[in-house]
Amino acid sequence: MKIQPSRREDRHTPRPESRTPEPDCSYAGSMPVDYRAPNINARSLGQQLRKIRELLELSYPDAAALVGRDADWLARVETGFGDATPEQVGAVLDAYGVPDKVRAVLVDLAARPAGPPWLARHVGRLKALVRDIYTVESESPYIHTFGISRMPELTWCEEYARLVFGHRETDPDEEWDLLRNRQEHRPFGEPRTLDVIIDGYMLQCPGPHAGVLHAQVTHLLDLAAGAHATVRVVPAGVGAYPGLHGAFDVLEFPGVTERISLVHSALGIDTAQADLWDTWKLVEEKALTPAASRTLLETTRTTLATQ
Repeated sequence: MKIQPSRREDRHTPRPESRTPEPDCSYAGSMPVDYRAPNINARSLGQQLRKIRELLELSYPDAAALVGRDADWLARVETGFGDATPEQVGAVLDAYGVPDKVRAVLVDLAARPAGPPWLARHVGRLKALVRDIYTVESESPYIHTFGISRMPELTWCEEYARLVFGHRETDPDEEWDLLRNRQEHRPFGEPRTLDVIIDGYMLQCPGPHAGVLHAQVTHLLDLAAGAHATVRVVPAGVGAYPGLHGAFDVLEFPGVTERISLVHSALGIDTAQADLWDTWKLVEEKALTPAASRTLLETTRTTLATQ
């Protein structure tokens, strides 16, 4: 699963006044048609189908005859531009004679070619890269996330999120809806596990928003008390360490060794230029244990309550 890197730019599509108007191809009860590159799920499915066909040394006409479909339809599905239901994909794979395990994975992927359902209302205002990042994020059941300067996005409480959105977004309500769905998403129907590390300097600098930081620390403590999150803190004063380069995430996926690394900056979320797993392990070495981190967070919350 590859995400094409982008130039560093904000995550939204250009404002309408700064680009050529696009035709309105929406109809009642639907979302506008997105004419950009297909969602990464559709492309990934197509790439896998193409690999299987090529391994079988089948031309498009030969494969189409084997599966009982039109060659043009098959080519469009392989490029991510064609519509294919899970049943149709299953029939193609049955004709190819693929193992049951491979069939199950690809049929499952075919059920969400456009990513999670909640993403649909937001895709029109997101860069295609960001759309793909959120799609890939939704597939990951285990995310390591490090925050510095700001808390990791997947841990934001509503008060903290609205404070940030109020400084940079035109519609905080829409941004909160998107973030809330990202946070609450259950990959494969199961709760996601978060492995969280934050830079402790953030706990010492509430500025004029002590109440918001109090709410955020309380939320971190609630996450840590649950069964699906670990929260650790790199204490202030540890000196230089790799986390000072910026916030990042490392996403893991079931059944594969490949990880995907993401970075966060003032311009938003983007793909990392390298695997950041080793960086994560180095940051871990500087972090307090979960128990010691909880004690620090509880002390911080008590202090903030008096400010």
